[in-house]
This record gives sequence, C-alpha cells and structure tokens, in this order.
Amino acid sequence: MPVPKHLYLTPLLAISLLIPAGCAHKTPPAGGTPVRMEYAKLLTIERHNDYTLATVRDPWKDNAVLHRYALVAHGGETPADIAEGTTVVRVPLRKMCVSTSVHTALMYQLGALRQVAGICEGKYILNPAVQQQIAGGHIKDVGSGLNPSVEMIAQLRTDALLMSPFEGASYGLLEKTGIPIIECADYMEATALGRAEWMKFYGMLVGREAEADSLFETIKKHYLALQKLASRQTHHPKLLADTPNGNTWYMPGGGSIYGTLYKDAGADYSLADPNASGSQPLSIEKVLTGARDADVWIIKYSRPQDHTYATLLSENNVFRQFAPYTHRRIYGCNAMKVPFYEEAPFRPDLLLKDIISILYPDLLPDYLRQFYEPLAD
Repeated sequence: MPVPKHLYLTPLLAISLLIPAGCAHKTPPAGGTPVRMEYAKLLTIERHNDYTLATVRDPWKDNAVLHRYALVAHGGETPADIAEGTTVVRVPLRKMCVSTSVHTALMYQLGALRQVAGICEGKYILNPAVQQQIAGGHIKDVGSGLNPSVEMIAQLRTDALLMSPFEGASYGLLEKTGIPIIECADYMEATALGRAEWMKFYGMLVGREAEADSLFETIKKHYLALQKLASRQTHHPKLLADTPNGNTWYMPGGGSIYGTLYKDAGADYSLADPNASGSQPLSIEKVLTGARDADVWIIKYSRPQDHTYATLLSENNVFRQFAPYTHRRIYGCNAMKVPFYEEAPFRPDLLLKDIISILYPDLLPDYLRQFYEPLAD
C-alpha cells in the first residue's frame, strides 16, 4: 500500500510550481578536513577554516552533485573559494521552515523545535510538543504539500527551507523568495543507518552538532547490537510487507531502506528484488505466488479505527489465502495514531527492534513495541 501523501515526507515542493531544472557546479575547494560519515552515501561534509562544506550527491544521476552548501557563521565573510552554484547558509539557523513531519520530529529530538517557524501540513503531525507550538502561534502552518502559501513562507523571513527533493524538480516561486533551500535527500539512502546519519548535517545547521553526534552514536550502537542478535538466528521467517493499492502491491525493494532493515532483522525478504532501491510494484498474483506461505505479515495504514482481521478482509478477499491471515500473524501500524513517519526514519533502532520482536518473539519477550501491534479479531 503506498504511503499516504500527507504522511510520507509531506513535501512542500510537490506542487505544480515544480519544473525541471539543472545546476552547474565548478570543482569545490580542496584542503578541507572530512567529517567521518560511516553509512551515508549521498552526503559528504568537509571543514574549512571559516566554513563547513556539505555536498549532496544526486540520487538520480551517477557521479553528479545535487547541491553544495557552505555553512557560514552569522556575521562571517562569504568564502571566496567556494564553487559556483554553492548555496551559502548562515548558521545556526535561527528560524527555518520545515516541509516534512520527519524533519520536524528530528528538530524536536535535537532540542531545536523553537527554531522551527513554519511547517507544512501541521495538522497531521502527532507530536504533542509540535501541536503545542502550533496552537501557541510559535509555528505557522504554511499550508498543504499540494497547495502551500509561498506568501506566508516569504513573510516568515526564515534562514532556510528544509525540503525533500524529487528527480528533475526545481522549486519555482519558492526560489524567488531568496531563502536558501536545503535539499533533504536522506530518504534516498539505501540503509537505515545511512539515512539516520544525516542528522549530523542537520545538527550543524541548527547549532546542535554535539547532540546530533551523540544521538547517532546511541542509535548506531543499539542498531548494530540488535542486528548482531538477529544474525545469530539460523531460521529466517518469511516476511510479507504492506497491502496492495488496487491491483498493484507496492512493496519496499530489497535495496531500499526498509528492505535492508528487514534483512538486518533476520527476515527472509526474498520476494522483493534485492537491487530495487525504491517502492517495487508487484501484481497481487505474483505476491500470492511468492508469499502465500509467509510466516509474518506487517502492514502500515492510516484510518480512524484500527484494522482488524475482518476489516482487512473486507478490503480484499484474497487476503484469506495468505498463511499469516489464517494463523493470525499480522501486525499493523496505524499511522493516523502512531507517529511512524515522524519517528522511525531517524530512530531505525526502534523500528529494527519492533521487527525483530515480531519475527523472533522469544528473543525480546518483555519488549513493548513502538510501532506495530497484532491485529485484533
């Protein structure tokens, strides 16, 4: 089942203003000291004498740069040696507009929520602290992802906009505001830890570098320990993920963030193409043929009332042919009530623990899952 558009990334740029565009870049300056990035493949960071250079690779073009950013302290001189096309960003950001629920939640984790002045589709964010800031007028809702208010964004006079990029897209009138646009391509990483490591960059943007580094080290430690625990298991339960939309079953590819996380949890996730990095469209017939005998089925959905086996079957009668339906081994996450899309991307250790506890109940018998629960009859 495709992620609901108001929950997945909620991009401010997903509007009719988007038009294809390119950006030329000269060779960046040499001599910087690299910041160690262990897992992220789309982001490199270098420290120079009077600024920090962050380079975002283009996820859709081999050996191409999507954007470069020179992070310069307020009051500092603009570096003379930066490459053409590099965006200068004054840090720490005092006010910013964030287009996604996931990056808003990260700012809360880093203690930088007060620096968020605007968000997109705030009514869908479940975090109580964010809702309190909205109610108090400290954070302005700049509209939906499909119809944002460029005028409101301009009036906020923020130091930067945090956006989620799409292939071949530009930002139309938003670029004319003169506000630096930070292209948050973290969601295109191939691994969960790779995406989470981007918090080092976001920490630099908001003056919370130490907090971001510490949080990532904690997440990495927990994730690797859980991965090691799962790797000791000799049996790998077959995992079925998500539900179809019409006649197409959109399933995370084996080379995607979720696909690699499922395998790190010890799952047999062989139905998915191991090289597919995004959402993989499959026919219901193919899924039935390859996963009829699955051991476990996990689903994400968004509805006022939690799914039950009865309500799930009412959506498609074919579900009764899957073993997890017969054996009552379906686990659901209601994203309308559970902040999956806010928290899981930058806390993959918690999601990994959830999946392991589902696949191997005896390994974590006292663990209270954060996202998934068994479906009720």
